[in-house]
Amino acid sequence: MRSLTVGSLTVVAVLLAGTSQLAAQTPFVAFSGGATLSEFDGVDIDSKWGMTAGGVVGFRPLGYVITNLEANWIQKGSGDTRLQYIELPLLIGVGTKGDLRVGIYSGIGIGFAVSCSGPSVLAGVTCDRKNSTEWSWPIGVQAGGNIDPATFFALDVRYSVGLSEVFEASDVTNRTWQFRVYVGRWIG
Repeated sequence: MRSLTVGSLTVVAVLLAGTSQLAAQTPFVAFSGGATLSEFDGVDIDSKWGMTAGGVVGFRPLGYVITNLEANWIQKGSGDTRLQYIELPLLIGVGTKGDLRVGIYSGIGIGFAVSCSGPSVLAGVTCDRKNSTEWSWPIGVQAGGNIDPATFFALDVRYSVGLSEVFEASDVTNRTWQFRVYVGRWIG
């Protein structure tokens, strides 16, 4: 687990260094909201629907490349267990140019546990034993276009693979589908 964390931090550092050089290149801000469908990987418990909302700052350094940092509130969990996180994914992607844009992206995310509610998930594993942070690997596709020259919208589907354990001394990770709508504005 330690090597995974060191590797993840290295990736985040490299992406942040690259992002700082892009600050003068077509920046944007956006707000997002939508639904989540999550489950605990490795546990045979029903999936759980939830919600997500957040904000995005990003840059389009080239017509086909985009990088952004998000801050999201997100609900995850499985069965009767509900977890809430503040999640900070750093993403980079490629896509088409023009009136209708389609792209794919990936990155790394860290989530900070806000709350946990529900009965015991596994024998001896309860909300008292939840980890305070969670690393994830988001992979997604987005399609959208301009509403006017300064405003855009997008539909987004993302699968987030949990890279760290949800509860201490368990192999349980979150796997989450996220379905979002973005509305944003180009700055400059």
